[in-house]
Amino acid sequence: MMGSALSVFAAAWLFTLSTPGYAFGGCSCGGVQNIVRSARINVNNHTTEVGNYIVDNILKGVAQLSAYSKRETEAAKRIAEGRDQNAVLLERQKIRAAAEGGRYDPATSACIDLSGVLNFGGGQTSQGVGGIDIANLSRNRSYGNGPAGAPVRSGGLALAQEIKLDRDTLRNVGGFADPTSDVRLLTEAITLDTSDQQVAQAFARMVNNMVDPLPPKPVTTEEAKTPAGLARIAARQIDATRRSASHAVFTYLGDIATPTGGTELANWARDAAGPAYPNAVGDKVSSLQAVDIFVHSRFANPDWHQSIAKMSPDAVMRELLLTQALDLHVNWMRFGLERRVAAVEAAALASTIDGTEGAGGGAPLGN
Repeated sequence: MMGSALSVFAAAWLFTLSTPGYAFGGCSCGGVQNIVRSARINVNNHTTEVGNYIVDNILKGVAQLSAYSKRETEAAKRIAEGRDQNAVLLERQKIRAAAEGGRYDPATSACIDLSGVLNFGGGQTSQGVGGIDIANLSRNRSYGNGPAGAPVRSGGLALAQEIKLDRDTLRNVGGFADPTSDVRLLTEAITLDTSDQQVAQAFARMVNNMVDPLPPKPVTTEEAKTPAGLARIAARQIDATRRSASHAVFTYLGDIATPTGGTELANWARDAAGPAYPNAVGDKVSSLQAVDIFVHSRFANPDWHQSIAKMSPDAVMRELLLTQALDLHVNWMRFGLERRVAAVEAAALASTIDGTEGAGGGAPLGN
């Protein structure tokens, strides 16, 4: 019975809904639209939330990947730096091992020798009267110029007295009984200390005695106006030119034997000479003695020859390079002397052929 009642009620309700009045009058279109609008808004909001969620997750993923990339780059950088540091440490260890093995040990006294053995003079002028000074003084005397030329201007006995006076006054100077007539004063001296006035005077007198001991009296102004005076002037010019070749040799020999380099070179010489050095080392040293000290410290020194066997290859190479540099310097010194000797030979040849047939005669030479 209860079922029959429900059936009747359901039928009545469906009939009511199916009537036109209820279908259009009883239903609200605005409500339906609101429902649809709300549904659309809800869907849009949900879609936006989902989109934001997706974008946020993508950004987080990108940030995480970027962090991974940075960490990877930093790790690679540290690996590279570590590799470089290891390489530097390895090279340092190699250098240290080579140094401890003696590869970079200097040769015997190399530190001293490399301090300036080839810097003869060190930019300083001669500390005494040089060869060029003596040669100029000698030429002025020969011409009768200045105080040194006074005996020449007087002539005759004055010249003889000057030579004798210097001989007597300068005996035993420089270790020679008569240095004014002994060329060994210059040729045997490792350092000729011309800062000593007597040594310089003996050197000058020896050069004068060798090159032009008895120059003629100068031609006066009145004599120069005569044919004989002109002949004497011409002869004297020829004579002075040829004698200047001898002056050039003594200039060179004097310059290498007179003091140079100052205190610095003298200090080096005392330290480098050693106890076996055969020559005295004073407060003044010549470029010739600097070379002499170097040669004796090496090639005439048995200890140096024995030490060669104990030197590292690099130390031996430094010794060879230093020796080659010294050899080049000595060859250049020899070349300078050879130039002057060539001039002397030319002057001697010219003097030899003077007066011979085909030589064109020549002016008479002054006495």
